[in-house]
Amino acid sequence: MSDQVLIVLIVAAAIVIVLYLFRDRLKKFTIKGSQDNLEANLEAYKDTAQNEPGAAGQSYGVNISGNKQVGKDNKIKVAQSSVNVSDNTQMGQGQEIRVDANPSGESSPALKPDVPKQ
Repeated sequence: MSDQVLIVLIVAAAIVIVLYLFRDRLKKFTIKGSQDNLEANLEAYKDTAQNEPGAAGQSYGVNISGNKQVGKDNKIKVAQSSVNVSDNTQMGQGQEIRVDANPSGESSPALKPDVPKQ
């Protein structure tokens, strides 16, 4: 095989692999080609689960959601402003979710669960 054919096959394989990896995020992908030109169109779903709007209509930089802290002394620490903390389950002793560097520049206190000791 010539070098041109090998390059085309490698590029085509790379495109197929990337499309397979991101298949759950892609809404539409089309390729139209002729001898003179090649046209590709890609449309993705909106990523609403990661960027729920905040109180001021802004998107969150980090979402801490859906975590299950079970046992003893489990900690989640995030050092960034614009953080959403919701829908987390904490059971046991010493569970902690800490968010530092909020917009005012102050360190926020640890969020500890109101779970009775067992």
